[in-house]
Amino acid sequence: MANIDDILEQLLNDRRLKEGAAFSSHTYSDQPIIERGSDLKARMEQRAAERAEHHQREAERRRRRAKRRQPSPEPTPAPAPRPTEQPNNWANTVSNTAQRFFDTLDSALFTPTPERIREMRRLENGGMPRSLGYGSRAASALFHAQATMMEDYEDDYDFPGTFVQYFPTYAAMTDQQLRGYFSWRSKVRAGHVSPAPLSFAFVYVYELLGGIGTTPGTQALSDLKAFGAAYHDADPIHGTQLLSYLRRWTFDYAVYHNLEDALREAVPNPLRTAVLTLFRAEHSHLREQGYAPRIDNAAAADASPSTDELFSALGNAASYHICDSRMAKEDHELVAQVCERVFNALVVHCAKRRKTDFVEGLFGYAVRDPYTMFSAAVFFEEAPHPNCTVTINEQEQFVCKNGRWMHLLACEARDRSSDLGLILHTIDFELRQRLSFAYPLKERQAPKYVKTIVRNAIDACLAERAEAEKRRITIDRSKLTGIRRAAAITQEALLTDEERGEEAAPTVAPTVAPLQPQIPLMEEHEPKVEHVPAAAPVAPAPSPVATAAPAGDEAPAPAGLSPLEARVLRGLLGGTPASQLLAPTDPFVSVVADSINEKLFDLIGDAVIEFDGDEPRIIEDYLDDVREVIAS
Repeated sequence: MANIDDILEQLLNDRRLKEGAAFSSHTYSDQPIIERGSDLKARMEQRAAERAEHHQREAERRRRRAKRRQPSPEPTPAPAPRPTEQPNNWANTVSNTAQRFFDTLDSALFTPTPERIREMRRLENGGMPRSLGYGSRAASALFHAQATMMEDYEDDYDFPGTFVQYFPTYAAMTDQQLRGYFSWRSKVRAGHVSPAPLSFAFVYVYELLGGIGTTPGTQALSDLKAFGAAYHDADPIHGTQLLSYLRRWTFDYAVYHNLEDALREAVPNPLRTAVLTLFRAEHSHLREQGYAPRIDNAAAADASPSTDELFSALGNAASYHICDSRMAKEDHELVAQVCERVFNALVVHCAKRRKTDFVEGLFGYAVRDPYTMFSAAVFFEEAPHPNCTVTINEQEQFVCKNGRWMHLLACEARDRSSDLGLILHTIDFELRQRLSFAYPLKERQAPKYVKTIVRNAIDACLAERAEAEKRRITIDRSKLTGIRRAAAITQEALLTDEERGEEAAPTVAPTVAPLQPQIPLMEEHEPKVEHVPAAAPVAPAPSPVATAAPAGDEAPAPAGLSPLEARVLRGLLGGTPASQLLAPTDPFVSVVADSINEKLFDLIGDAVIEFDGDEPRIIEDYLDDVREVIAS
């Protein structure tokens, strides 16, 4: 026999579907059909009892008829049947079903209702009138009052039935369903979430949203999330339906109570993030060109994005993924520059010729819509929420004023733009055609003005690249030493005898002897340059001309060094400043240092002199090597 409660619920569902009120409880009440359903249930129960009695009489009549037709039994007595044994036939099955039904009905009718539940029922004033339609403020107030009264109530009742109801509340339950719910809730609060009717789970969530059985704020939000996960584990099918509502309600709860830690977990919409970047680029370029955005956007007041940021935003906001194209991977810089130039040109084009700015025309303006907190839930506010502004991120805000909530979005973008995708595809196509790229694209029909803007941008970017290539200067540092040596020879040739400080005489080029590692140490009469420590008493500094040794007194120069280079190298080893080692007529100290480094490179394998500012010094790692060269 079909379950009568299921039949009644089916009738309710058919009625809701016919009247279009399945998800709108503000103007509809199920009370009339519930009354008619109760009458139907009583008549069906009476008919079931009559059918069961009829089947029992027919079964007894058939048994007696069959007994009369059988031959006389043998004298041997048959074993007596067991007391619990019954004929296994259809009539017995129907009888057992009817008996179970009546046992359940007797239990429901004659089990006494606890006094606490009867007290709660008195708040309903004899039933649920039409003014307490599901979802109305009166129904929410009644539910909140009853929930507050029953907050600490516990029960232990084995409920065999079910409960299915849109916008379920205590008033929609029978006494047995109430006892079943409170018994299940007692186990949930003890940490054991068992499978239960989905309407029971919704009632428990409504209690948590109203702060019943929990501490409002962070604790209640944590309890909501924990219960949703536990109920889903216990009943995956109904749990999935509950979670589809619970995700919205937990977010609303964090906004309603301004729980900043929970709001930080909200992930920004990547599409809206990209569109905001385009807004900033558009507004910045409009102001640079002397235009004003038609509708200012507070979220776009930041600085203009870079070329790469704009290129990435274009790829994320358009239906054509230009960032992943072969052309962009081959020459990212050129593609990004062309996209930026085309974007700026279209921004100015729309500012001159259209009533809507470029980005707004693609994705729309900022949105300010009314918002209902805890939509589709039974939620009661004892007092209007105070005025406040809750900022989720740069894209999204919630504003409450006089108890009414508004939802603010920086843009209403919901999908990638196909128009912007066509523009980016045209850029990719034209670039590949212009550069004879190995992987051409199939052309799409774009407006002529878009093609003209794209081609002009490509021409400008390629011209700038060619001009930059012409201006690029390549310096071969390996030739600097030769250039300095030639400059020193030229400088020497231009000096007069007076500038050289010596008599005019034919200059004999010094003979450079090859490196002789076995030559004994320097001669005893070789002049030594003493280094005066910084802490020594200050004395008049000798002039460079007086410090420099005469050309005729130069000691033999080792390793192919000129006498001047050997003198400078010995002086640096002794700690003498370079300014005291060179006469005004000598080459620059940088020229002498480069010449020494070049001549000793083959021997030591590295430059031995480096500059600390303008002052040359021998690298510490090569001091011993230089001493060995000088001593040879």
